Amino acid sequence: MVSTPPQPRARTRILDSARQLFYRRGINNTGIDLVIADAAVAKASLYSCFESKEALVGAYLESLRKDFDEALRLRSESGPFTVDLPFDILEEALNKGDFYGCPFINALVEMPESELVKKEVLAYRDSVAAFFSQASTSNPKLTAQLVLIYDGVFAQCKVSPKVTHVVAARNLARELVVRAGG
Repeated sequence: MVSTPPQPRARTRILDSARQLFYRRGINNTGIDLVIADAAVAKASLYSCFESKEALVGAYLESLRKDFDEALRLRSESGPFTVDLPFDILEEALNKGDFYGCPFINALVEMPESELVKKEVLAYRDSVAAFFSQASTSNPKLTAQLVLIYDGVFAQCKVSPKVTHVVAARNLARELVVRAGG
């Protein structure tokens, strides 16, 4: 007898659908009914897992942030620190051919009044700054410059998604770290 794999729990299916739909279509262009249909759950299941669309958006951003943090952690463990890692992750996203900009900034633009969105955007930005501070532990100005380069390449790639932009930003970040003695 062939056994079928168990279906993911409703919350996981809903969050997976939201991650894809919110990023590709935008939060405001993705209605709850579309998420429900894509996740193949009942409306009651969605609302038993997330009290509102805003709560779902918050969970979506939190899951992206945790994935980003985990990717940086795993890559950092595999060798010496390098300022390249966030740029490498961005380059991989571009190479997948499905790039719509920074999901955190996109969410903030679409839901500027949401405290949940602001909280997750700030947590993500703190995470990015914490990573770059490893290159500049005694130089907060360098950390701010590296974050600015990273933000800038995301914006540039949203307008024109080309790996060459990431390469240029990565090289600029390396150059700044070298000049700062890092």
